[in-house]
Amino acid sequence: MSTRFSRRVLFGGAIAAASAVVLAGCGVGEETADVALSNEEVTLRFSWWGSDSRHELTNQLIDAFEKENPKIKVKGEFSDWVGYWDRMATTFAANDAPDIVQMDELYLRTYADRNSLLDLGKTTEFLNTDGFSDVSLAAGQAGGTQYALPIGNGSLSVVANKTVLDELKIDLPDDKTWTWDDYAKISAEISEKSGGKVVGSGIVGSEASLISIYARQQGGSLFDDNGKVTLKPEQLTPLWQMNKDMAGKGMPSAEATAEQMSAPLNQTWLVLGKQAFNFNYNTQITSLQAAAPDQEFVLLQMPQSAGSDQTGFYYKPSMYWAISARTEHPAEAAKFLDFLANSETAAKIQGTDRGIPANEDSLAAIRPDLDPSSELAAKFNDQVKDLVQDPPALTPAGASDINAMIQRQAQEVLFDRATPEEASTKFIEELTAAVDAAAS
Repeated sequence: MSTRFSRRVLFGGAIAAASAVVLAGCGVGEETADVALSNEEVTLRFSWWGSDSRHELTNQLIDAFEKENPKIKVKGEFSDWVGYWDRMATTFAANDAPDIVQMDELYLRTYADRNSLLDLGKTTEFLNTDGFSDVSLAAGQAGGTQYALPIGNGSLSVVANKTVLDELKIDLPDDKTWTWDDYAKISAEISEKSGGKVVGSGIVGSEASLISIYARQQGGSLFDDNGKVTLKPEQLTPLWQMNKDMAGKGMPSAEATAEQMSAPLNQTWLVLGKQAFNFNYNTQITSLQAAAPDQEFVLLQMPQSAGSDQTGFYYKPSMYWAISARTEHPAEAAKFLDFLANSETAAKIQGTDRGIPANEDSLAAIRPDLDPSSELAAKFNDQVKDLVQDPPALTPAGASDINAMIQRQAQEVLFDRATPEEASTKFIEELTAAVDAAAS
């Protein structure tokens, strides 16, 4: 069986952050059993987080796998997001981890660095990765080792409410050429032309992925491959200066912006027709369209930094599949992961519940059946394919609460309690301290 691994080396709540600390203090990572199939019946434990509909689909995946592999039984374990990470930390610390786990980028590096996840390069007899591009595979690597397979690929985009723009008789911008200055200007134009009834933009730079893209456009990064914070204040300050300049003009007031940060999707100004642009992953267009069927949403490419030839763009995995380093059944676990990642049957059961498939063959298998909004998301991934660069370094231990740190300092700027320069410096200091503490 042919296998190809590339050689190249986002909100956590209080409980989830505490879980990472618990994990950091425990001893994990003893050698797993030989990677060979057992002659006896084997039971695997498989853990994931998600909604009731995801639980139902995942149980269908398990049933289909067991039908094809009658000697391998799979026991499902699932919970909500916060409860999931609390349980993961507890079970890994107690050497009682599930064999196969659904993993998120915020925690992948933490578990990999503690030798808690199996090197998938040891499972090549049972796990085929030919359907994944090298760029996609690289997003599941730490230190050059493949610890996880991305399930879906997401692309950060500017979602435009075309209905609002049409009502104001404002054309969609040329997203192939627009800069951040262009973005600010058209946002202000929208607010002015609507007489303040519609704002142009939501907050700029309130989560790690956007900041990462902006820093990459300037040749920087949030973290390096060793897990150190490398972001410079000057690579963040212009974004927060933009917020300060746009507040109450091309953007909501400071008070409204703070409220929007925690608003449910169906109460966001973009959905309510009070805002023209917002930053969302392309895969969120399905939920946006369902929340506002009377509005038309369009996906636009991210603005560029003037004078830079770096797009900063990358595919962010929606989530990953990984195998515990302590599994007693690595071969069977790899066969199950291979089924989840590669089987056409699995692809058709799962659809886009866990994102637009990162496996190109799986995407081809379900593409004829995609609903219109999912097809828009898939087309956007195709559109930006030539702009995609290698993924950034994985989020290190201690940084799982990064988005909360960002939002605190962004609000300091909006409410004039700190200058953009002061808030950028404070954020980087806080992030660095958290990462250093986790590493000590």
